[in-house]
Amino acid sequence: MKPEIFEASIEKGSNKLYVISNRQVGVKNGAFIKLGINDIFYRAENTETLNFRRKFTVEDKILTIKGNYNYKLISSDSISINFDEYEAVAVSDIEPHSEKYSVGQKIYAQGGATSSSATNVTGEYTELEVEKINSEEQILSLLISKPGKYISPPKSPVEIMNEEGKIIKATIEFDYSADSSLIQRDLTFVEGDGNETKLGIAYALPKEIKEGEFTLSKQVIYLDKPYASESLDGETCQITFDYSPVNGIPLLPPNSIDPQSTYNEAVKIIDQKFLEFEKRIKNLENRNY
Repeated sequence: MKPEIFEASIEKGSNKLYVISNRQVGVKNGAFIKLGINDIFYRAENTETLNFRRKFTVEDKILTIKGNYNYKLISSDSISINFDEYEAVAVSDIEPHSEKYSVGQKIYAQGGATSSSATNVTGEYTELEVEKINSEEQILSLLISKPGKYISPPKSPVEIMNEEGKIIKATIEFDYSADSSLIQRDLTFVEGDGNETKLGIAYALPKEIKEGEFTLSKQVIYLDKPYASESLDGETCQITFDYSPVNGIPLLPPNSIDPQSTYNEAVKIIDQKFLEFEKRIKNLENRNY
């Protein structure tokens, strides 16, 4: 059976091996795991998926979160970011104007910072429809035909423009959007100092976003003993499922990243078995005298 090769992190003294977020590793209880360039093999005991959810503040391309997340999060982890967005919920107090309109005519709110996406790079502004007009063909009431979606909504009184460029003003009330956008970002670095952690992201968020929340799911593999060497951060690891059925001696898998270490581990186990046999033989010999 082919070994699984993946990137992961682990802190010295811990038995928790955190796998990079875009990878799901098959784990078998007792399987041998080689960590980075370390020649000591560990065994897998269990695995589970952890769901991280953290609030952040942002400046340029750096997110700041509370707590130390060194070795739990690693560079190249992919996070899903959401943030407060707003939509129009009510319109009132239309200011006096001389422009003429017709019932059903569409007009559009101006200003604010819309929330863009890969499918809509300009974002969506609030669209209003003329509901009632007076005898002078001036607007008495408006309906919200499309609420729009904003990172930072326009301040009232809001300028509202028709297709001919004519503008009226009205009060528009905004509230949190019924649905929220998700932005994907890959981490470029993780630096924790005990109280907080700074996370680099590959591309800056829209400048209007000052805070938000991110989520990610990632696998953790529990080892049979604490990791004794220097901490690893995003290093290549290998899990081997092939070993002898009786004594659990690792077998050399195809495409191994380090066949020498697998061979050495097998020799160590065989050597230990010989030592145990020698002790048993001596005990039997002593009983016969």
